Amino acid sequence: MNMVIQQLFTTCKEFSNSGGQIEIMVGYTKKSDHKDLFAIARLFAEKGERVQVTTDVHFKDEKYKKVFGELNGTKYEHKCPDLIINGKFYEYESYEAPFRKVKISNMISKGLKQSSRIIINNNKGANHRLIKRNIYNRTYFENQKIDEVWIYERGEIYLVYKKQ
Repeated sequence: MNMVIQQLFTTCKEFSNSGGQIEIMVGYTKKSDHKDLFAIARLFAEKGERVQVTTDVHFKDEKYKKVFGELNGTKYEHKCPDLIINGKFYEYESYEAPFRKVKISNMISKGLKQSSRIIINNNKGANHRLIKRNIYNRTYFENQKIDEVWIYERGEIYLVYKKQ
């Protein structure tokens, strides 16, 4: 099975110093967040992670079953998260300027529909405390399942929340 998945991705870049690599799904189509996705993939790969950049695939397609098959039977069934980092699915969310508080909440809501691991674009500069409070309210009061939240801002990536 792992060999079949290997054939669905082509290696784009390897980092010999860290052992990380970026792979692109065969048939990848560029989206509006293309540059950000590859910048994030590069940051993770430089840390030694194996990053696979995915594209939208119809859930009835054989490719979907091979790449996103682990999502079957979960609430994320029929979804296509943007990245697979070391076998875990991550969804990247960004927003259009101008910044408003409600946009952070909307990004987290949209991201949670795709994956329990989210990467948020914060280049417009929302307060980290606001993001952490939003996550706290969702996990403790609304009982939503959030495993990890990363913030991508100014060419860096920060882990803001990780489920204990």
